[in-house]
Amino acid sequence: MLDPTSSPPGSAPSPTSSGAPADNSVRPKPRPAGVVRYGVAVGLVVVAFMLRWVLFGHLDNRLPFAFFLPAAMVAAWYGGMGPGLLAAGAGLLLGDFFFLPAHSAFGPLGDAERTVITVYAITSTLAVMLIESLHVRIRRLERALKKDSAGHQDTAG
Repeated sequence: MLDPTSSPPGSAPSPTSSGAPADNSVRPKPRPAGVVRYGVAVGLVVVAFMLRWVLFGHLDNRLPFAFFLPAAMVAAWYGGMGPGLLAAGAGLLLGDFFFLPAHSAFGPLGDAERTVITVYAITSTLAVMLIESLHVRIRRLERALKKDSAGHQDTAG
């Protein structure tokens, strides 16, 4: 029979009744260096671009930003808001230049192009901001758990 207080193999220790981990080892994961985070963002955009380019013949001018949205989301999840917004912006520029019908740089856009650019810009920015908000809340919770576990060690000693 399974013990409800035990943790599955490879998972974090189960919290005690006070909410603190059983082994008091709450440590926030360090963020990767900025160069790594932004490098991953650029790499994700390049992969998204290559995937979209390979499928270009089959998709014509449809779905110009479909592969760039997941790249921006993963970049935000891995690197935070800055890399996520970099990936979203790079995806916007690449999608516009390579996958939308030709238009002059400062010329008017058609309704379809304006709509697809606006939807992508809003969706990608919102996704990046929500993921960053989740990161901030997780870091806040980790700090609170660390503070709580430090308090338990002081009172237990």
